Amino acid sequence: MFLQRSILSPVLSNILLDKLDKFVETVLIPQYTKGGKRKPNKEYEKLIQQAHRLFKKGQSEKAQAVRKQAQQLSAVDPGDPNHRRLKYVRYADDFCLGFVGPKTEAEEIKRQIGVFLHEELKLELSKTKTLITHARSEAARFLGYEITTIQDDQKRHANGKRNLNGRVGLRIAYDVLQENCNRYKKQGKVMHRAELQNESDYTIISTYQLEFRGIANYYQLAYNMHTLSKLKWVMEMSLTKTLAHKHKTSVKKVVSKYKADLNVDGVIYKGLQVTVPREGKKPLVAT
Repeated sequence: MFLQRSILSPVLSNILLDKLDKFVETVLIPQYTKGGKRKPNKEYEKLIQQAHRLFKKGQSEKAQAVRKQAQQLSAVDPGDPNHRRLKYVRYADDFCLGFVGPKTEAEEIKRQIGVFLHEELKLELSKTKTLITHARSEAARFLGYEITTIQDDQKRHANGKRNLNGRVGLRIAYDVLQENCNRYKKQGKVMHRAELQNESDYTIISTYQLEFRGIANYYQLAYNMHTLSKLKWVMEMSLTKTLAHKHKTSVKKVVSKYKADLNVDGVIYKGLQVTVPREGKKPLVAT
């Protein structure tokens, strides 16, 4: 489960919320962190043993069916009363807590934080932005990322055990992707950028590249970075339309003029490139 809130002035946040950091780290985390590993899930172990016996008897189809049934369960007891974990992270005025435990305790953590902020810092939690999110079925929003837990029964360690399930994953939210794509659209159609038509071709290509690189670098921790291919396509279309509009030519001719094979760490990519010669200096290159 994840607990979130925002928003305070970034200028004041580190001064004011330092007290919150200390409260969470010295009071809440020790209170809601206990136990070692979770105890095994008896139902899961029972099904795995049954599958093993069926395999030994040569009944592979039945064994596979039982094994698939077991994989719908966690290998450890998710409700182990002796296992609790509380993690905390804050950036400026935005913070997130990750909690392993029942919802009732998550609500109590939220209550204690609300009381502390009210009594010690004279601040109030926003009811609409302070959310308790179940990590398996929903995603928490934090600093432009969606935070959730990963469920993938196909990914396994060399020993055959599932090694991704339950791990925290960061992903790019669909609405964030759409919002960035819409910057280069008008009424749903990819458009040229009139504000760039008086710039050099080098500057135009550099502008698009820097904008895309900034987004890609920010979201490089996301496990679904491949979804940025949609934004890349939209930006490429907008870029070629901007150059075509500037030179009063077609997109096809722009691509033909500037297309290049780009070698990045031994891998060849197709892209656009403009080179500006400089006397006595290395040329300026934008890709």
